[in-house]
Amino acid sequence: MKTLLPYAALSLLTVAATAHAADYPKLDFGGYLMVDHDQFSDLFLERDEGDNQGTDIRRARLSAEAQFSKNWQSKVQIDVSDGVSIKDAYIQYKGWDWAAVTVGQQKEPFGLEKLTGSRNVFMIERSMVSEALAPGRTIGAQLNGKLKSFNWQVGYFQEDNSQQSNAVTGRLTWALKDKENNFLHLGAAFSERRLKGDTFRINETLEVYSSDSLLEGDTLLAEDASLAGLEFMWQYHGFVSMAEWQQADIEDKNFGTYRYEGGYYQMSYALSGKNRRYKNGKLKGIKASNDWELTWRLSQFRLVEENRKAKNWSVGVNYLLNKDLMFKANYIHAKHQEDGETFGADGAFSLRAQYSF
Repeated sequence: MKTLLPYAALSLLTVAATAHAADYPKLDFGGYLMVDHDQFSDLFLERDEGDNQGTDIRRARLSAEAQFSKNWQSKVQIDVSDGVSIKDAYIQYKGWDWAAVTVGQQKEPFGLEKLTGSRNVFMIERSMVSEALAPGRTIGAQLNGKLKSFNWQVGYFQEDNSQQSNAVTGRLTWALKDKENNFLHLGAAFSERRLKGDTFRINETLEVYSSDSLLEGDTLLAEDASLAGLEFMWQYHGFVSMAEWQQADIEDKNFGTYRYEGGYYQMSYALSGKNRRYKNGKLKGIKASNDWELTWRLSQFRLVEENRKAKNWSVGVNYLLNKDLMFKANYIHAKHQEDGETFGADGAFSLRAQYSF
């Protein structure tokens, strides 16, 4: 089903385009390229003889957005960094007063950091908990609407596996915002997932992409999963303070419930004092040239039943040459524990060059 739905969505787009050919479509093409380099200590390796650096074309994405009428629009995005994979492929209808509906492959409405695009996240890597627990892109149908200071999203989604797992995911946010994008944001999200015996396993790096996955959990035969998340964010004249807490209860068919939990607190400050853009409960980037942004993050993640956990702190700097070209540099210091034994010493450096077009 997942394979067919993106193409079904594109077929609907063709019909919509034909119906409104007099004034539409309005098309917009774009993309972005990210090249990363990591340099790290032996702490980030499972074995000492591994390579302590890595350079990757992290993302190479092409996108097409189409406005077929006042109420119909769509987006298709593919990644070509390692073969060709479809990221977004959906159609959206905005003709109702109370809600818009989006059908196709899209991000599930869970996690403030996860819903922030990779070009606009504070650090080079998202936090451990966001990568491990927050759902990503799946096939589904989503409703989203706005009521005064509240934004809400809820949808039904289906995993890509032979068991045909499914989920209901929702998010509610509240914000006080002025015309300059100074704001206070609070949010909560949930996801109830029927996994029907699929395998589930935590397997995360310590926020360094080229390093080994050191935060590893047991392999579970998961029947159900319950996810919950809380969000906080405040922005004022270039300063952003942002935090999340997420937890997941995974029901294994043989061994009962496994809990995973964690969170992060991060800050950023643009030296120009310019604010990041914010709309409908989602954070975007800064529109600036020759601007510097300082960043800092503390994150932690815990595998409760497996008696394993990790804690990181990171500092970084982002340089925005113009609206298309950005450079990022991060320093990451990590510690992790297994069965009460602590591992941690030197850190890692990560660099990124990012170009949008």
